[in-house]
Amino acid sequence: MRRQYRSYFWPMVLIVIGLIALLVDLNVISADRLYRLADLWPLILIVIGLELIIRRTAHGRAMAVATILILLIAGLGAVAYVAVGPPIPGGTQTLTTSDPVGTLSAASLDLEVGAANLTVVGDSSLGADLYRAAVTYSGPKPDVTLDRSTGALRISQQGEFGIFGSLNLNIDLHVNPSVAWSFSLNSGATSASLNLTDVQLASLEANNGAIRLDLTVGPPKGIVPIRVNGGAPNLRFHRPSGVAVSVQLSGGALNLTADGHHTSAIGSASWQSDGDAGASDAYAIEVNGGACNVTVEANVPAA
Repeated sequence: MRRQYRSYFWPMVLIVIGLIALLVDLNVISADRLYRLADLWPLILIVIGLELIIRRTAHGRAMAVATILILLIAGLGAVAYVAVGPPIPGGTQTLTTSDPVGTLSAASLDLEVGAANLTVVGDSSLGADLYRAAVTYSGPKPDVTLDRSTGALRISQQGEFGIFGSLNLNIDLHVNPSVAWSFSLNSGATSASLNLTDVQLASLEANNGAIRLDLTVGPPKGIVPIRVNGGAPNLRFHRPSGVAVSVQLSGGALNLTADGHHTSAIGSASWQSDGDAGASDAYAIEVNGGACNVTVEANVPAA
């Protein structure tokens, strides 16, 4: 029966992780609630302890039924706790910071965190400021640094997951549209909304375990690469009518809706707008992941 115990425990762990990831992808659970998984480490010890007791007191079919019931209850409880569990204890703090534009003509954001909710807005009212950031967090204080020689703005947080608690990170970033911006988003799970209609976007790359990205852009200058890589990337891309764009998807299950045309595929899929071939100014989108959902729309008013 020891072999039977092993065959039940780890499959149930994989099922629970997969179910939670699916609920995040379907937007039933927000990505920031994944922090709650860190709170559940004692549950593993409890389940193992109960299993040891059952193996000593029950036999045959009774042992198998009890094992399944314990794992099922623990699994459903874990999903419910992540979905609707209490707010993160210990309260939150807010960090506000900014830096002047100076002589910079280009800048970049490098995000290196465990998970985050990110909002970026082009804001012409910033005046002499390159950016203004309001970071709400729990746990270790995030680092916000600007390399003035390169214009690289870096936001990071150490110790994103803790054994005795879980963390929260919300970033509200306003950027100056007088400079061109590049974005590099690297995290475990991110929900991001970028409104860059007045910003010259130079490039965007996202490497995430799970990402839900809503990206609104204005007219491009040159060929602007947008690359999204993750386990289950979900991208909604909004542009002005007439702006050329191409889309290339690769991975497992792919769903692409582009200007009202829907494509479902496995392995790879591609699409390009009218006028994209040979265009000198266009967006080139590449999305790679296990399950990709991409929507491309022309619903942004032209400048």
